[in-house]
Amino acid sequence: MQETRATNDSSEETTVTSHRKSLTAVENNGFVTTTATSTITTTVRSSSLKREPRESHAIHAKNATRKGIFKPRSSPLDFDAPDHQHPLRGFYILFWMGMAWYAVTSIFETWMRDGIQFRFSLFYQMSDRGKDLFYSDAAMILSCFVVIPLVKLVQYRIIPLNIAWIINSIWLGSWFVTVISWTTQSGAFAIHCIAMLMKQASYLMSNTENFWKMYSLVPELRREIANLESRSSLNVDLEKELEQAKSELRQFEGDLNGKISGLKFPHNLTFLNFIDYMLIPTLVYEIEYPRTEKFRPLYFFLKAAGTFGTIALLIVIVENNIVPILVLSDELNFVTTIMKLIVPFMLCFMLFICNAFAELTYFADREFYEDWWNSTTFDEYARRWNKPVHEFLLRHLYLETISTYKLSRSNASLLTFFVSSVFHELVMAMTGKRLRPWLFLLQMFQLPLIMLARIPVIKNNKTLGNVIFWFGMFLGPPLLAALYAREHYMNP
Repeated sequence: MQETRATNDSSEETTVTSHRKSLTAVENNGFVTTTATSTITTTVRSSSLKREPRESHAIHAKNATRKGIFKPRSSPLDFDAPDHQHPLRGFYILFWMGMAWYAVTSIFETWMRDGIQFRFSLFYQMSDRGKDLFYSDAAMILSCFVVIPLVKLVQYRIIPLNIAWIINSIWLGSWFVTVISWTTQSGAFAIHCIAMLMKQASYLMSNTENFWKMYSLVPELRREIANLESRSSLNVDLEKELEQAKSELRQFEGDLNGKISGLKFPHNLTFLNFIDYMLIPTLVYEIEYPRTEKFRPLYFFLKAAGTFGTIALLIVIVENNIVPILVLSDELNFVTTIMKLIVPFMLCFMLFICNAFAELTYFADREFYEDWWNSTTFDEYARRWNKPVHEFLLRHLYLETISTYKLSRSNASLLTFFVSSVFHELVMAMTGKRLRPWLFLLQMFQLPLIMLARIPVIKNNKTLGNVIFWFGMFLGPPLLAALYAREHYMNP
């Protein structure tokens, strides 16, 4: 036994004599293992005990609590859900009755004017090279299964964690470049391509992070807790450090267990589990997801019928109100073209459906969006209108850059908006076979609008904020759609 006296002018030191076995971290092929050493005596600087790792652990633990939680719930406008009888149900039904009446009258007017019942030019454009698109999409989906052996290489410690991050990045980058260079491209294929990229990225990042927690972080915290418990009674600061370490350990150990049945990581890394994940309408990977008790055929039929009905309505709007204007784009001035297209494109933008796959996979969390129509700022809208994409950006970009790269919240938000804008513009470039930065620029223009909404006179008046939001919505998406469509028709 030895005794160490500590003196320091700038910080408090505590002399500790201990009879214990310490655990020393040893680097073994990139993984942390432990070995026992002889009895030692440690001088503890209570104000700086493992400060950098402790701060890093705390950031990761805090970020983990900010992630969204999957739980059984319905979408705000899913009035077919048995547990969701919204007081605005009548207005919802009235809206769809009005849209159905609009479709019938549009077809009738076209028939009376042109002597034909319906035009199918948009349908033919949508189905052009349909067989090639089907095979390309199938090949793209099958290629995603490469991520399974990639995580297995880490599970069986064939490659270390630091190499796994590099290999995962190389695979995702090469996969994406290869897919977007395929000759068969369409808007649907481009969107599906980016969705599959996000699914793969989340699967690799989530499971690699879980291996890091299992192989490195949890053992490190256990050693630290044992170390603190042996001397915490001597110092109040060490007691607080001990409680924080125990809280973080519970958080990280909980991350390695499923939230439904308690399935333990890495028993979730199976072929069937990945197939299930690919079918579930989410872009972030979890060990387990909440499920419905049974499959509801009638509910699925209503959602499937709603999807086809929405597509048919979209075709009617485009054929009768958009294509005729675009055909005359070279004869009309720019302002006239945009003004005539704003309302029809706004209707197209408002129509969407996404509950069918959730019912097929028994996925219980149907909150794919929140009440975005009540948004008073564009950052609030970004959080509410597309929750699957928002959750992916929150987990794997915003929080990751804060915890790993120590970015500030404002810089992380700026980076998130930038990446989102780039991928939005990429979809348009893949669809139209030309690069025009309009979507990127207007997407980034939301940042000064967000700052504007924080002015007290707007921030404290939610009605005014909502009016400004809807004014931007009536101008922004329709303006973009009109710009790209007019470019396509004038320069085919």
